[in-house]
Amino acid sequence: MAANAQWSGCASSAIYKRMSTASEPLDALIIGAGHNGLVCAAYLAKAGKRVLVLEARDVVGGAAVTEEFHPGFRNSVAAYTVSLLQPKVIADLDLERHGLRVVARRINNFLPLPTGEYLLAGAGRTAVEVGKFSARDAAALPAYEARLEQLADVLRALALQPPPDVSDGGWLRALPQLWRAGKLGLQLQELPLALRQELLDLFTISAAEYLDRWFESAPIKALFGFDGIVGNYASPYTPGTAYVLLHHVFGQSNGVKGAWGHAIGGMGAITQAMAASARDSGVTIRTGCAVERVLVEQGRAVGVITVQGETLRARAVVANVNPKLLYQRLMQPDDVPAATREHMAHYRCGSGTFRMNVALSRLPDFTALPGTGDHLTAGIILAPSWITWIVPGRTRALRDGHANRWSSC
Repeated sequence: MAANAQWSGCASSAIYKRMSTASEPLDALIIGAGHNGLVCAAYLAKAGKRVLVLEARDVVGGAAVTEEFHPGFRNSVAAYTVSLLQPKVIADLDLERHGLRVVARRINNFLPLPTGEYLLAGAGRTAVEVGKFSARDAAALPAYEARLEQLADVLRALALQPPPDVSDGGWLRALPQLWRAGKLGLQLQELPLALRQELLDLFTISAAEYLDRWFESAPIKALFGFDGIVGNYASPYTPGTAYVLLHHVFGQSNGVKGAWGHAIGGMGAITQAMAASARDSGVTIRTGCAVERVLVEQGRAVGVITVQGETLRARAVVANVNPKLLYQRLMQPDDVPAATREHMAHYRCGSGTFRMNVALSRLPDFTALPGTGDHLTAGIILAPSWITWIVPGRTRALRDGHANRWSSC
């Protein structure tokens, strides 16, 4: 048994059986200790609720983990950089006191070219770098960055708003939803017409089309276009990828809007700090404890059964898991509404990217920028020309990949 009972696994369950008795039920049981589950647990505990988190793996964190992927090599094996971690969460959970430290990336992205040239983005150098390829693009850059920042501010204002409740509840329950929707409409109406149109365009057009409005140089569009497709099974010419450009300036790091940083200790340091904060607020976290089934009574989730056969009951069950896993594996078919079952049958949730963690004997040495330096701490983009994205072989590969569902669950 772990030194702290709050980290016990499923095998040591006597204390938790006591916690889930009828006289002393849990307020909330959370399935999954990814970052969302940990944040949810911490806020519930701060509100005075009794919370238990169950995690199937032996480590918390979900996609925000630091692991040894090769002897002697530790890395953020999934999520890898920090910007979209809500500052309010950092403050409310006091994550810095619990060990979180984020340092700014000195260089955001590095684009080496086969011509021996290169582009660096970030750290106040972007305009000078862009000017090496196009004076016109260098002149357009400040307006481009200001426009994306202006549009990002609109979305930041929405980030902390409660999402709409789409469940049935009658007109009285709908009133707060209608009020918030009305306020949002007024906020958007206050924007200039051209800005509203551009915001709409960002959600519908391709990254290539949007960047063509601003820039002429292929290397510059390749540098920025990467942000439109990273983690996205698409080309820069796919409609809707323009939004991902906005997504990359939406966040902030250490109070700097649009900045990205690295967590000292890897991404696992974030979720370890979240777990420590939750634990300090009274949350119990059990790792190595997979859920077999969600218990449903009279149409309401009332607890879970673990793979070890233990029954745990709670007033509320929160699922920090893939929806297909929840509705197709953890719940009995009769417990899931027919419309939801049908929706999940066609719900696509495949990977939008391919990730390798590689152990290197030495750092790479680029002919375009030899030696070690801050450029090796940046995102390194291997896209020598914007045109490479539209050669027949590449577009055919993307089309075939979609047709054959290579990324399906």
